[in-house]
Amino acid sequence: MVQIVSANPFRCRMWDHHDRLDYLVVEETCRAEIDSFATHGQLVPVLGRPLRGDPEYDLELIFGARRLFVARHLNLPLRVEVRDITDRDAIIAMDIENRQRRDISPYERGLSFARSLRAGHFESQEDLAKALKISQSQVSRLLKLARLPSVIVNAFGNPMEIREGWGPDLVGALHETRREATIARARALAAAAPRLSAVEIFQQLISASLVGRKVRPKARDEVVTGFDGKPLFRIRRQEKAIALLLPLESTSAEILEAVRDALRDVFHQSGRKHTTTQRHRGMLPAAANPPPRLSQVFLHAAARC
Repeated sequence: MVQIVSANPFRCRMWDHHDRLDYLVVEETCRAEIDSFATHGQLVPVLGRPLRGDPEYDLELIFGARRLFVARHLNLPLRVEVRDITDRDAIIAMDIENRQRRDISPYERGLSFARSLRAGHFESQEDLAKALKISQSQVSRLLKLARLPSVIVNAFGNPMEIREGWGPDLVGALHETRREATIARARALAAAAPRLSAVEIFQQLISASLVGRKVRPKARDEVVTGFDGKPLFRIRRQEKAIALLLPLESTSAEILEAVRDALRDVFHQSGRKHTTTQRHRGMLPAAANPPPRLSQVFLHAAARC
């Protein structure tokens, strides 16, 4: 049964799993709500459920921490929609309400998700995503924010400014050898005055973790020239492959087919290394024609055309 009541705000308390950071619910951050309450009254009720056996409180509020603060601040009654609701359904209702209001921060939302999973209200991240009708990748990003240590969060001053997409990069900046430099920069940023913007702080944390890292230099292409010194093609060494780059303007279909055939012959000869080993040991006579070099392959292919 659902009913809306006018409750004494001092007889209401927030649910342990509500997703606001208590230390950020203060007069300064609630100024707009205070002005609205004073002028128009409370337009939207909060959601609560009855408390039984608690001598100090009558209602437990699922969401509405800032409206509760304002009602207490102005000493006004609080409109509460009262329902008998399970913890799991309360989490879903809280997330839907905050998404509609668009004033919940990614960091607060991530902490709420982490608490819900630890408390066993959802079996897994997949179960949580399905219940809230959001993607698993979004749940994963928000949970990464919840994993950030306080030293990183404090660097931002206001954790509500931490963006959802920064989670993976910040967690990565705390990995093994990058961790010490990232934490040192975070402490310096937290002590700096005036504070940088959230974007600048994020950029500094990421750049600090990259200082001193050994970056493998990008290998240059090997240019293979002909007998006249003119470039024929390039050899590019990649992580798990070697690419042969032929100039498009001078590589006809016939040349490409000839190169393909010549390379096939090279690999065929290389695949007979067990025979070559036997020759080196004196068990077989030496091969009359060793495998050609790539430059020879290209030249011979061109000559055939």
